[in-house]
Amino acid sequence: MPDRLRHEGIRRTNFCPIGGQSHVRTADAVMTVGPVRSLSMKRSTLAVAACLPLLSGLILQAPAQAATSTTVSATLSSSTVKIGSTTTVSGTVSGPSDRDVRLEVRLASGWRMLKASTTTSTGSYSMTAPSQWIGGHDLRVVAPAAGTATTGSSTARAFTVKPSWTPAGSSSDWRWLATDGDHPRYNPCRAISWKFNRNGGYAASLDDVKGAFHRLAQATGLTFTYAGTTSVVPSSDRYDRSTAITVGFVSSLSGNIAGRGGGTWSVHDGYEEMVHGSLALDRSEHLRTGFTSSGDATWGQIMEHELGHVLGLGHAAGSNQLMNGTASSRNHLMGAGDLSGFRAVGLHAGCIPNAVRTV
Repeated sequence: MPDRLRHEGIRRTNFCPIGGQSHVRTADAVMTVGPVRSLSMKRSTLAVAACLPLLSGLILQAPAQAATSTTVSATLSSSTVKIGSTTTVSGTVSGPSDRDVRLEVRLASGWRMLKASTTTSTGSYSMTAPSQWIGGHDLRVVAPAAGTATTGSSTARAFTVKPSWTPAGSSSDWRWLATDGDHPRYNPCRAISWKFNRNGGYAASLDDVKGAFHRLAQATGLTFTYAGTTSVVPSSDRYDRSTAITVGFVSSLSGNIAGRGGGTWSVHDGYEEMVHGSLALDRSEHLRTGFTSSGDATWGQIMEHELGHVLGLGHAAGSNQLMNGTASSRNHLMGAGDLSGFRAVGLHAGCIPNAVRTV
């Protein structure tokens, strides 16, 4: 009988039940047998000691909490607007209050955040839609995971921003700048900096260059950043390496040319990434300043056209397209082909991975 009880004690020592109370009860049960009380107590104590590390871990581990799904609703105050109109995206998010939400747009490379906000104490939110970017866009609202609440997203909503004018011509009337099959463009997911050499320019020349970049930002969704002045005189093979685009005036351009724009690009990872661009303007030309919708060519029109080359577009065939090779009273405004081309080199084309540009 003592041997059987001793064997039971060993078996119990090797068994680690969850909770210290089980060990206490086991020791008490064995201790009721008089002849082996001391030996059984010793083995029961060893059993408790052997299980202490496991018991400590189990006691400190918090019970897992079940994840809760997140529901996000999104409504546009208007699905089609004129450029510059104020439109809101609003809705609610289930789960905790004061929760982060992101407004995202679908690009060729995937979804990209446009702006962020926070829900109210009742779970509602409201953000303005990107009404300064011409074209059709798919938008959605995403609420990242918070606590036990999972990430949630709304259904994609179609949103269209129309220009304030009626684009002329065919939407297919545009060309790439490169003639060898390359499709060079800047990485649209990085700000594109530019510098200006105003030497020899007219009084309002900087304002007109800024105006041209603003119009191109509306057509492409790109972000342009003015980085100040430069002493570099731009040409097809000369530019300020501290910035992405160099703009300036030169003494003259041969062949009745008011401006010349273009750039250099790098081919990598299946992409042709524009690295540096330059726009040279002929200071000997006597053109009207600013932008207009009729009449003779203006400096603003020339700048906008040449910067189109810098961004990667070639000449359009139709005389009613801004990117046609001749500036006239017919192409002060972007045509349907121009807008298609600028969409192809703009944000909708998607981010370029492993960007090589360092400015």
